[in-house]
Order: sequence, then C-alpha cells, then structure tokens
Amino acid sequence: MESEPVLLFAYGNLSRGDDALAPLLLERLQQQGIVTGCGHQLKYLSDYQMQIEHVMDLQGCVRVLLFDAAVDITESYQFYPITEGLETHYTTHGMSPSTLLHTYRQTLKETPPPTSMLAIRGEDFELGQPLTNDATHNLNAAFEFLTELLSADDFSLWDASLNPS
Repeated sequence: MESEPVLLFAYGNLSRGDDALAPLLLERLQQQGIVTGCGHQLKYLSDYQMQIEHVMDLQGCVRVLLFDAAVDITESYQFYPITEGLETHYTTHGMSPSTLLHTYRQTLKETPPPTSMLAIRGEDFELGQPLTNDATHNLNAAFEFLTELLSADDFSLWDASLNPS
C-alpha cells in the first residue's frame, strides 16, 4: 500500500434535492467500507461547497477526485480531468475546481496533485426536495463506475477512463 492517499472530495447540499448526489455517493462508499483505491489509502472529505481552505486538504495526496452534481451533462455521469486556472467571476457558491488548483500552486508553491471530476447529472435542486428518480439512477451508475475504478491496483484504469473536458 502506497503512503500518499487519494482524496475523495464530495461537495453539495443534502437538503437541496439532487445537489445531494455527491455527498450521498461519498457516504455510500464509506458505508461499503471502501478504504483503499488504486493501491492507496482513501481520504474522505465532504462539504457544502469548495472553499480556499480546502487547498490544505489536497496537500500530500497522490490524486484528488472531486464529486459534484451537474445539470449541464447529458449522461448519467462524466469523468474528466481538472486543469488549474484562475476564474475571476465570484459567486456565493465557493470557488471552482480549477481555481482551487490555481490557489494550491499560488499558496504552496508546488504543483497540485492530478485532479479529476466525477460529475453526476441532477435535475432538481430545490430546498427540501428528495432526490429525483433520474438522479437516483445516476447515483447508482456513478457508484458502479467508481467502485470498479477504485478496485484497480494502480491508476491505469483511472487514466484510461478520463474523458476530455
């Protein structure tokens, strides 16, 4: 077992319908007792949104996998690499994945770990709503994909499964 962990970082709000997809996926992995992936220990992290403080959570990780709900995809899920870059728009929903990686480089003066996104398609993000039926299907598909990916002994399946962003 390698000493550098793989960070699995889910962000979303459990009380906002399909926005709960990412934290629910992370919770399911934990409930299944999955503690290693691709030959490395797994480190779990869940939050409502990505913040500048999460730069420190990436430090020392061999890879990072972000999970988020997405409305702008047509498949059940998409798996793609994240590249660092500074986005200058500001929202009340934290920072973007590419800005987090840019901030990592600026703050720690080192290259951020290779980072990928597992985006899961959602439809309804209203406060107080449960997951939609389609989102439940997409969650199950993403879970099957991810458990297969993590069961590999190395990152070859991970790298081969990445779609261009």
